[in-house]
Amino acid sequence: MSGYYDYNPQSISIKGLDLDDNGVSEKILKYEAFVNEVLKSDLKTTLQHRDAIYDDISEYMKLQTTIERLITLDRSSVKSKIDVGCNFYMEAKVEDTSRLFVDIGMNLHVQMKRDEALHFIEKKVQHLTIKAEVLTDKCTDIKARIKLILEALAELQGLNLEPDAPQRSVFG
Repeated sequence: MSGYYDYNPQSISIKGLDLDDNGVSEKILKYEAFVNEVLKSDLKTTLQHRDAIYDDISEYMKLQTTIERLITLDRSSVKSKIDVGCNFYMEAKVEDTSRLFVDIGMNLHVQMKRDEALHFIEKKVQHLTIKAEVLTDKCTDIKARIKLILEALAELQGLNLEPDAPQRSVFG
């Protein structure tokens, strides 16, 4: 199917579409395939990417809360239970909490002071939020394109997807 569909987020076209042609039902099937194979898979991928970003934001917010607690408790060492996998926990003791290792992306960890880490987390969350908003807009655009094509297909097939709204008389 690659090459047959020209998919551009700004315009959608299927090569050779002529509604006066006798093969309208074949072309309707091609549009349905385009919606199901291209647009819906793009939507699924975009939603998964956005959800991964929301998961990252959640992790950074948890880290921010932990750092703020360390600052308010003013402790130099902490005992904690760490999940080492499959809900198996081990007790851990952190001797010096003045410096932390923070994941800055691409699996790179940098040692930072608490206030540096809080500042970094604030900026990182802002950046991730903007990325999530862009992906949300992209999802909205894809959903609108799916709805537009499905409504056009319904019109071509003579279907009425939305019930007629009751109309009231203007004159009385």
